[in-house]
Amino acid sequence: MYCPNCGAKTSIEQKFCRSCGLGLEKIALSLAEELPTRPDEKMLSEKERFERLGVAALSVFGVGVLALLLYLIIYVKMIVQGKIFAGLALLVVLIFMGFGLLAAIMFAKAKDAEQASGKRRTQHVEPTPTQELLSEGHFEPVPSVTDRTTELLSVEQGKTRDS
Repeated sequence: MYCPNCGAKTSIEQKFCRSCGLGLEKIALSLAEELPTRPDEKMLSEKERFERLGVAALSVFGVGVLALLLYLIIYVKMIVQGKIFAGLALLVVLIFMGFGLLAAIMFAKAKDAEQASGKRRTQHVEPTPTQELLSEGHFEPVPSVTDRTTELLSVEQGKTRDS
């Protein structure tokens, strides 16, 4: 890893940059948060299984409702009451409503598939290591924070510690 402030090479375990003194803990934490998360395979398989079961249950419900409507239209309207044209009109209306519902479901599925493909593209992007982003040749050596600090201490001439 490289220091984002001065570009000096640092290790992951360091808490501070040895060249400029920048705190690296929060930077390492933010870099860890930006890594793409990989969803748990078991959770994904269970989610897909529940979705399939939900679609199957919804299909059974839809077939039951459709059978009830067809019974009401064909048997009650057309056979018992003898209203053949009214029954046929109801069948046509039922078919149009079914195709409208099917079209809405297909558009929703297409939109979900488009969003899922966009998410897949962003999840599979591998992060570029900082070593590849910053090469060592571009930076001049930066003096350490502790370099030349003893020069700042003043020593009085003629006095020693023992006196």
